[in-house]
Amino acid sequence: MRLLLILAIAWLLGTCRSVPPEAPQDFEWTTWTNVAAGYTLEIPDVYDADVEDGGHTVFFRWRGTVPVKLYLTDLDSARARGLWVDEEPTDTLNLAELPALRYDYTHCDGPLCFGITSFVVERGDRWLALEFRSEGDLNAVNERVFASFVLLPLESGGLTELR
Repeated sequence: MRLLLILAIAWLLGTCRSVPPEAPQDFEWTTWTNVAAGYTLEIPDVYDADVEDGGHTVFFRWRGTVPVKLYLTDLDSARARGLWVDEEPTDTLNLAELPALRYDYTHCDGPLCFGITSFVVERGDRWLALEFRSEGDLNAVNERVFASFVLLPLESGGLTELR
């Protein structure tokens, strides 16, 4: 019985860490556009998009993990969800030709914790985060996702609804 408990805990701890595929040439790439949050990017065709919050949050799932997540949020909502807001940025760089802050931190959902690297840009009165749920430097797949990221122009009334 104790062995089953140890195996269950090990499985849970292993599932919270997202290890993205390593070799970008091993699969096809697709362009994914989110009008509601105002961006487009290339992702591996093996990722499944799970769209929530009217398009403002997108989880890209692969083999039971979430290697990439994007969300458009205000600071209060980000703080309430335990995101990057109360962390110190680890770098300042450009994302889609705009100044962005990089955050490397640990996020916990209940007893499960995992490393996150977020790149955050200001979008009108909100913040858009491109989040990689893996620790350390971005691998070749995540670097390609990052490099392909393009912000769509803001419309006069703010961001549009998901179409």
